[in-house]
Amino acid sequence: MKPNPITDAIGVLKLADMHFHNPTAMSADTVHEASLECIQRLEALDPRALELVDLFTQLFRLTPSGWLPHVTLTQDPARPYGAVITDEAGNIAARDSGKSITGLVHLISARLPVGRGEVMA
Repeated sequence: MKPNPITDAIGVLKLADMHFHNPTAMSADTVHEASLECIQRLEALDPRALELVDLFTQLFRLTPSGWLPHVTLTQDPARPYGAVITDEAGNIAARDSGKSITGLVHLISARLPVGRGEVMA
């Protein structure tokens, strides 16, 4: 997996744990410097990227196995979120845009074929 701010933060938390359980193996300065770098990288994340992750996650939960949500930001300030759901064959099963993530998830769920909008157990 390619490193990113979130996986790096997980690594720093593991370093901190190692320092607390074995202080001679990892210095406090090392953990402190790594923590500061991770904080800077996490603060630099574009909040819109995290919103797209949230949208994808919510849509992924309601789609059947083999179906795939595709999410994007639109140029429309009134409806900034867009999504398309494709079935196993890559055919478009539902698509829409919305002004909120929750609203778009409800719109997409309503556009899925009968029996396809439930959360799969």
